[in-house]
Amino acid sequence: MTGEHMDAIGIGWDVRGWQGNAQAVAVVGWQARTQQLHWLGISPLFRLSSRVAPDLDALLRPALQDEVALMQVLACPRLALGIDAPLAFPRALAELLGGQGSDFPVPQREIDNPYAYRDCERWLHERYGKKPLSATFDRLGNNATLALSMLPRLGDLQLVPRQVREAKRAVLEVYPALAKVGGKASAVRPALQPHLPASLIPGTDPYDAALCALMALQYAADGAVGALPPLLAPPADFPRDEGWVYHFVP
Repeated sequence: MTGEHMDAIGIGWDVRGWQGNAQAVAVVGWQARTQQLHWLGISPLFRLSSRVAPDLDALLRPALQDEVALMQVLACPRLALGIDAPLAFPRALAELLGGQGSDFPVPQREIDNPYAYRDCERWLHERYGKKPLSATFDRLGNNATLALSMLPRLGDLQLVPRQVREAKRAVLEVYPALAKVGGKASAVRPALQPHLPASLIPGTDPYDAALCALMALQYAADGAVGALPPLLAPPADFPRDEGWVYHFVP
């Protein structure tokens, strides 16, 4: 689709940690006039370079090896990067590391531990009965610190909703598992299946990257992609300091 005008573009990144050799990135575009989705590129599994600090180009080049296509994606006025990794740590953990430990009692449930989970993750657990991994207590911290370290090198993309509530060129945390029929290795819900490339295999990193890209695309298009479910944004009164996990409405 090089040369075609895209009204919105979504980039999905399935993060695999600092030394991970299974990073996966997918890029999908959308044309408002035709309401068509166009898969612009899906990377093979790759490892980020140890020679330079990674940035948006480093993510896109494995998926968009054509320089013209790369420039067209970067120039799109409505662009979003959906990242499958926590883009914030619990506020209580930040206070603890700053020497401001609190007198929390031992919680009866792990999800209620304020050092392990954020308000948005407790919201997901209460709403859907699904408990995300903890960036503090699980290996997910490897992925989270990599993604967070890259935020200043993502050009003019703004982190929503922490930096700004909304942005036309945005980076957001997404949760592809909520779009699946079962666990992480399962396929997406039947309504989403026709919109993924047929070559992708459920349970693989490129498959999850493509799901992240679809969520990012719906954000970039301001919810106008009729083929996709609405993307659930945080309630207006929800605290933004710990971020939000954007996901398709089940």
